[in-house]
Amino acid sequence: MGRKFYDVLGIPETATEDDIKKAYRKMALKYHPDKNKSPEAETKFKAVSEAYEILGDKTKRCEYDKFGENPVQHNASHKSNTFTFTYPTFDLFNGKDPFSTSGLDDFDFFTFFGGNDAFPTSGFNNNFGNNPFMRSNSTRCHSSRPKPRKQPLKQDPPVIHDLYVSMTDVLIGCTKKMKIERNVLNHDRLTTRREMKVLTINVKPGWKAGTKITFKEEGDQNPNSIPSDIIFIVKDKVHKHFERDGCDIRYNCNISLKQALCGANLMIPTLTGELLPLEINDVIYPDMEHRFFGQGLPVPKDNARRGNLVVVFKVQFPDTLSDDAKSVLMDCLPS
Repeated sequence: MGRKFYDVLGIPETATEDDIKKAYRKMALKYHPDKNKSPEAETKFKAVSEAYEILGDKTKRCEYDKFGENPVQHNASHKSNTFTFTYPTFDLFNGKDPFSTSGLDDFDFFTFFGGNDAFPTSGFNNNFGNNPFMRSNSTRCHSSRPKPRKQPLKQDPPVIHDLYVSMTDVLIGCTKKMKIERNVLNHDRLTTRREMKVLTINVKPGWKAGTKITFKEEGDQNPNSIPSDIIFIVKDKVHKHFERDGCDIRYNCNISLKQALCGANLMIPTLTGELLPLEINDVIYPDMEHRFFGQGLPVPKDNARRGNLVVVFKVQFPDTLSDDAKSVLMDCLPS
């Protein structure tokens, strides 16, 4: 499809823009009516000019390659595909006529253009609709060079803070107000100012140590990056009585050697402040455990359930014994 114009210029369909310009220049010199007096010269010269008017324009050439001899009719932006030709003005050649019969042999066309194949960028006046001497080296079938893509902004690294919570906080839940200071962009989007902001964290019952709470893009604002995330990581505060073990809480209960051997009546504290009675008549050995079920911390995914309060017995042995005490114990204790 669309072979005609390429044949007129004597070039293949794969010809480059430079090939088209060179072919047109050669054919125009050959068939210009002022130089060539043959009857068909003017007709051929117009055909060459029409072919260059289409193939020398990358957009029209693209349409021509797709649609055939009259590609302009396929473009709604063109109201007419009629080709109007006028001879090029000789002002381009400083008053000289390179196509005249006299002096043509003495006119060095390539020397005139600086000794190379480049066309001048101004001075040519015609009705082609596009100046053939002002062709760019853009890629064929593209009306303009694509705009460079903007590189996506990168996000600053996250800012991490510890969030200490007590066992009572984890037992019933609470609200924490965390104050941060950060850079904030001014209206010009270039300069910054320091600003305080309060972030609210709703601590849920049962939250475990290591739980992360993320505030998206609440870090310092900069013109060339995405603000960092602010991340709080839950950590347990030290309790004076209890240690956390998942949803269980452990309580170290100190008892004497006498209580360990003879039994004991004890009152065990809880997280809520109440005391639980515990009576043991059996021998209590070191690190023995007793469990109060449901007296621990809430299960994170089911707050209706709670872990256990684990009592760990720590037997306090005397530093010394009198001879009389030793004698009594030797008589009482099994060998």
